[in-house]
Amino acid sequence: MNTKMMPIVGLLAAAAAAGCAASDAKRADLVADIRGYGDGMRWRDFNAAALRVIPDHRPAFMDHCEQLAEDLRIADWEMRRMTYSDDRNRAEVHIEWTWLLDSRGIVHTTVTRQKWSRHGKNWILHREERLRGEPMPGVAEPKAPRLRGVRRSARR
Repeated sequence: MNTKMMPIVGLLAAAAAAGCAASDAKRADLVADIRGYGDGMRWRDFNAAALRVIPDHRPAFMDHCEQLAEDLRIADWEMRRMTYSDDRNRAEVHIEWTWLLDSRGIVHTTVTRQKWSRHGKNWILHREERLRGEPMPGVAEPKAPRLRGVRRSARR
């Protein structure tokens, strides 16, 4: 290799490494916030989980969690998939929850889809809905798909 080209190659390699490090940092931030939410729900540290939801929704979230805590037990959770948007400021995350209701004692598994967005250094959870498995208390059911070009009939 030409010795005059070596500094340029070194600069390009350093720039690529810096880009990868920035990408890894964004990923690490998201993983930390997902972990903060999931562990907060599992261990009933709802204050920690609430830090990851939309600020305006936190009081209602806390009220809802306190009601659920009387019966819902989350035994475990695991991240199954994480997909970023092209700008890497939004992400879709699939979580597998293992849970039970004390009143029934039957263990269930539910996979949910979470929608996250980046706000400064923090990631905020905007929505969580069930993908498959048993309906889970506190998790929205998926919205019915709208068909394009089909109008809903008026009630008569």
